[in-house]
Formats: sequence, C-alpha cells, structure tokens
Amino acid sequence: MEEKTKSGSVDYNLPFDSKVQRLKKRYQGLSRVTAAINDLSIYGIFTSNYPNLTIVLEQAKDHCKEIIKETKKEIAMIEDPQSLYDLMRGEELPNVDTETAEKSEDMGPEQFRDKGF
Repeated sequence: MEEKTKSGSVDYNLPFDSKVQRLKKRYQGLSRVTAAINDLSIYGIFTSNYPNLTIVLEQAKDHCKEIIKETKKEIAMIEDPQSLYDLMRGEELPNVDTETAEKSEDMGPEQFRDKGF
C-alpha cells in the first residue's frame, strides 16, 4: 500500500510520533537495560568470574540510571508543566523580608543616591 507522490516515492502520510512517546520509549528501553544488568547473576555472570566486564556493566547501569532520571524529568515537564512550581519535600520558600534586607545591605550610599533615594 505504497502511495506515490509527484516528487518521487516518498509517502507523505507518515505516522506522527510525538516527543513524549519517544521519551517514554527511551525510558522503557533504558529500564530494560538496567534490569538486564541486574539479572546477570541469574545467567552465571558474577564479579568473581568476569571482574572487568561487571565493572564496566555497573558503570553503564549507573549511566543509564542518570539518563532515566533526566528522561523522567523531561516527560514530567512536557506532560505537567505546572509541577515545576510545586515545592518538594523539605524545600522552603525564601523569606522575602530577609532577601530584601540583604540586597539593601549590599547597596552603598552612592547607589541609593543614583537610584533617586
């Protein structure tokens, strides 16, 4: 069911693949990679048998985990941008009065004069 266009044999009705779908596929693939590395002992691949291989694979797993975290953040930003403004656990808003006082302490008398105070 190939559709020919005037300019050649390129199908212009290509399926749309959104960025979120690609990110979710990346997340799923990297999760499978980390799970496979965790399951190596099931298949008889131990640190004692293959020390260099297991070191490299553990580093690869750590790198995959970092990319997974970044991908999860990117998916969250696209799907729910309002969550960027939520406070996390233990996070506090800075005190506005203290912040204003610190800024005014940084300003010398000549800066006040220049600003019209």
